[in-house]
Amino acid sequence: MSLNLVVLDRPELGDRYHRYALNGLYEQSMVVSIIGPEDHPVQWTAVLLTRNGVEFVGSSAEIRGRFDWVPGSWDYDDMFKTWVNPETDDIGDNIRFKETDIPSPVVDERYMTWRARVYRDVGGLKDYEGAPQLLKTVWRSREVAASAK
Repeated sequence: MSLNLVVLDRPELGDRYHRYALNGLYEQSMVVSIIGPEDHPVQWTAVLLTRNGVEFVGSSAEIRGRFDWVPGSWDYDDMFKTWVNPETDDIGDNIRFKETDIPSPVVDERYMTWRARVYRDVGGLKDYEGAPQLLKTVWRSREVAASAK
């Protein structure tokens, strides 16, 4: 399992952070305190005030999934299972692939053969952690399209 190590920008007092709680509900918090040297703004720790008490977030956070605190402007991408900063459209070290980037299977090609060919032909796809799910989605959508004809 690879971690998305992200350096978060230093927040301001009153900034909104959010996450999804373990029970599936959306949760918001507010920055009430920031600790860190002023001359080194990429090193900080903030205290978040939540409905259930306080939580902490730092400048170098392991953003593993939807249960981690992120800035209020970030969106969760269900396809890639990660938070996306809309200002940079960044999803960690991963390259963002779309279904249109994946070559079509040839006639009578089996899934495993097609998958091996796609991994070989599409540069960087092997290192992309969302690749298996993307390939399954593409294969299923093309199966549905073929059966509809």
